[in-house]
Amino acid sequence: MVKKKRKNKAPLTLESLDSDKDKPQSMTFSETPTPNVASPDGNEAYRSFMDKMAKSNVDQYVDLPMIAVMGDTSSGKSSLLSMISQVELPSNDKLTTRCPIMLQMRKTETISANVKVNWKVKPEGSNVDFPGKIVGSHNWHELTGYIAEAQEHIVTKQNKEVARDVVSVEMTGPHCENLTLIDLPGIVRSHGKGESASLSADIQSLLTDYLQNPRCVILAVLPANVDFHNSQIMAEALKVDPETKRTIPVLTKPDLIDTGAEGSVMELLLGYKTQDFEMGFHMVKGRGQDALNKKMSIEEGLAEESSFFYNTEPWRNVENKSLFGTKNLRVKLGELQMSLIRTSFNDIVAEIKTKRDEAVLGRSRLGDIPTEFLAKRALFRSVKDEFYKTIGPLVLEGHVLLGKDSGYKMKPSAEFHQACDQLKTTLESSRLANVSDVAVGVDVIVFLDGKEYKGKVAYVKNCNAYLKTITDGDAWDKADRGKEEGEVFEENSDILMIFDSSKCIKLRPIPLDKIRRDPEWIKKLIEENRPYELPIFINTSVFNGIVWNLVREDWREPSLRLLDHTAGLMEMAADKYIKTIEEIESLEHFRHFLMSKSSELVEDLKETAKAKVLALVDRERKPYTQNHYLFENLAKLQSKRLMDELITMLGSDEEGNMERSAVISIVKNVFERNQGSSMDDHMAEAMQHALNAYGKVTLKRFIDVIPMICIEVMQDFPGRINDILSSVLDEEIEKLIVAPPEKVRAMKEYDRKIETLDKSIAAIKELY
Repeated sequence: MVKKKRKNKAPLTLESLDSDKDKPQSMTFSETPTPNVASPDGNEAYRSFMDKMAKSNVDQYVDLPMIAVMGDTSSGKSSLLSMISQVELPSNDKLTTRCPIMLQMRKTETISANVKVNWKVKPEGSNVDFPGKIVGSHNWHELTGYIAEAQEHIVTKQNKEVARDVVSVEMTGPHCENLTLIDLPGIVRSHGKGESASLSADIQSLLTDYLQNPRCVILAVLPANVDFHNSQIMAEALKVDPETKRTIPVLTKPDLIDTGAEGSVMELLLGYKTQDFEMGFHMVKGRGQDALNKKMSIEEGLAEESSFFYNTEPWRNVENKSLFGTKNLRVKLGELQMSLIRTSFNDIVAEIKTKRDEAVLGRSRLGDIPTEFLAKRALFRSVKDEFYKTIGPLVLEGHVLLGKDSGYKMKPSAEFHQACDQLKTTLESSRLANVSDVAVGVDVIVFLDGKEYKGKVAYVKNCNAYLKTITDGDAWDKADRGKEEGEVFEENSDILMIFDSSKCIKLRPIPLDKIRRDPEWIKKLIEENRPYELPIFINTSVFNGIVWNLVREDWREPSLRLLDHTAGLMEMAADKYIKTIEEIESLEHFRHFLMSKSSELVEDLKETAKAKVLALVDRERKPYTQNHYLFENLAKLQSKRLMDELITMLGSDEEGNMERSAVISIVKNVFERNQGSSMDDHMAEAMQHALNAYGKVTLKRFIDVIPMICIEVMQDFPGRINDILSSVLDEEIEKLIVAPPEKVRAMKEYDRKIETLDKSIAAIKELY
């Protein structure tokens, strides 16, 4: 007598599979708070709902509760399914199951069956649809052939040895249990002659789809005469179900157990030898090959199985007979499936709703793609008009009107102003704008103590300049200051210079109003470019040449940089706006067309503006202005030097005690020194004054006019792009508004997903 003691087992339930059962459910389809399944046919309503779910292919998007039968090709899997369903499933010397077979069994008085193909991804081509096969009691024997025919149809149309598409077999009759099972291809470890090298991997991939479904009960079929711990299907099941809450090991072929090994198998069956499987083990005995060869019927096989377990040691001594036989397994699985459906129903409903919302959102992001020409033209015109109305305010008024994050760090108009300020700073620091300014490194003339000194500015601080040639006091040893000879530096508010390698001397501060730029460089140009005429007038050719060269060398490039930057802002704004037009998000060809036309237009507007910028620069070949500032400033500059010298010389007589003769002597001395300068010196000084005065005038003109030219790129863009798009012909519009193939596929997939989930929602509503 075998011990009847067994480990404590949890009740036969799959509540543990519903990991989120404590989460609140938010989906409601009517005022009734719960499904209307309290009536005697409540379970049938649930089963009908799950059948509709399976037929709708919603399992592609939501994990459905199911029982999948898996095992090696030689495990007795197909024989077990035949015994449960009482249908002879296809079996030959080749791979028995080549795609999933869903057996939907319902207990009724009428015997019938319907064989259909449920495509996961419907293939292209002709004659793809499989005509459903109806079977009744009069031709029940044809059902096996129809199932094989449906399998062959799938693998032929998909051009695969193993496919994910499902053969759906709906069966009714008094012999049926209320149960749905999915038979999967058996595991193979190698491929035979004429079979694909990827056969094993293809089957494994298909099994993985089902194994990874957390609501799938794994009916793991394995021969009782094979070492349990070396079973591949158990290894695969334990990967996804390490706590063994959704795996039922089913032991087959007990009649093939080696003599003396029955006790070990018994301990396995009763849960003594392995980890605790929450739903326990089960054992069945199908028809062996010998019985099949002798044409033993399923009914005879079931009777033979019952006799075997009631009469064969050690199985007949087990008190819990529910662990044995196909009939007990059918009842167990039927109860298990109903429990699984009920415990996971609320979560499935919520997931369907969530998945549908996500699909609708994803589909809406792709937009609608019109197929009729009138709709295409209407879309084109709508986009054109909105582009025209929006792009101007976007770049000129700084109104960021985009529905999404525009990605702007700064508004285009604000960035343009910033670039204009940069141009202004650049031009103000240029040579023409500072012809008379004193700075380090420039040659100057200093008037001190009634004498003129020439030199180069070595240092500028506050309102004073310092020349190396004008010192203040005696020299002293430099000590070790780490300075090189000739180096000028500041120390204790004094400006010092190193000389003779070891000496240090203080430089004298010279007020800036006592210093003027040395026009010697202008004098040299006058001498080198003297025309054949009296040399008593300013040489306008030299003046024009200086202005033209300084403008061309210092102002041309900064002006063109502002133009390039403005054009870049315009193109960037157009591109960013086009990318945010939701109506054409899927129309890449149309979007690229708009971007291309915008880019071409910006380039054209830039070239037009560039011609204006260059014309403004070229106009300085012959400088001209009527600005009164030029003449006023020039008059002041021409007398300023003499006035400064007189003030300097007379400055010592602060109390007005200087005699008239002394004043006359000073004035005479200043004018005589001025008269002693050569004609070229006078012309060079006069030209420097003219350059200084004109530089200030033309600087203001460039600072104003260059930005006004550049902004025309932004100002003219809206109207010009509207004209360009308005001239697009209908034939081109027809070609533009066509979605790329990958977008069309994505839209079809979303549409298919939404349709599938809508059918599921409709089925849910029928329960309320």
